Amino acid sequence: MIVKPAIKYLLQASDAQLIVIVRAALAGILDNVAIFTTPNPALTVIQTALDAFIVALEDAALGGPAQTAIKNGKRAELAALMRLLANYVGAVANGDLGILLLSGLPHQQPTRTPVGPLPQPEPPKVVRGPHSGMLAGATAPVHGAGSYNWRLALASAPTVYVQTAQTISGRVSFDGLTAGETYSLAVNAVGSSGPSDYSEPGTTMII
Repeated sequence: MIVKPAIKYLLQASDAQLIVIVRAALAGILDNVAIFTTPNPALTVIQTALDAFIVALEDAALGGPAQTAIKNGKRAELAALMRLLANYVGAVANGDLGILLLSGLPHQQPTRTPVGPLPQPEPPKVVRGPHSGMLAGATAPVHGAGSYNWRLALASAPTVYVQTAQTISGRVSFDGLTAGETYSLAVNAVGSSGPSDYSEPGTTMII
C-alpha cells in the first residue's frame, strides 16, 4: 500500500482535532525545511487561517447561529488549505513513511494505530470573579490538547451541570451564578485521539 497523508481524516476531524493536526503540521514542516523546501500553500497563509478559525471558534461558543456560520466558513477555508498542503507533502514523501511522519500530518487510517487518551488535567484552581455571581477557573495546559471542556455544578449536586463551556486554553469564566452557593468545576482535555477523563473538581463559594 502506498503511504500518503490521510486527507479524509483531516476533513472529518472535529474542530479540536483539526487545530491539533494543523499545529502539528506547521511545527513538523518548519522543523524540516531542508525536506519541505517550498510548502504549498505557504505556512504563513495556513497560520493566518488557523488564527482566524480559532477566533471564530471562540466567538461561536458564546454566540448564536451567525457566529456558528462564520466559524464553519473559517473551518472550511482552513480545511481546504490543509488538503492542498497534504497533497504537497504526499508528493514530496513519494510513499516514504519516514518523510511523511516528519511532516506532522496523519497518514492513511490513523485509527488503525490508536493513540492513548490525553492525561487527566490537574484539578482546576477556582477563584471568585471580579464581581458578584462570577467565578474563574484555570488548569495547567495539557500537552497535545486542542481544546478543553468545562462543566460547572453546585457542590451539593455535583452530577447536575448548571453551565458548560469549551475553550482552547486552560482558562474559563462563568457568570450569572448564585451568591452564597458553593460551585464545583471540572475540566477535560481534547486532542487528536479524543477527550481525556475529567479532572477532579475545584470548588469555591460565590459572593
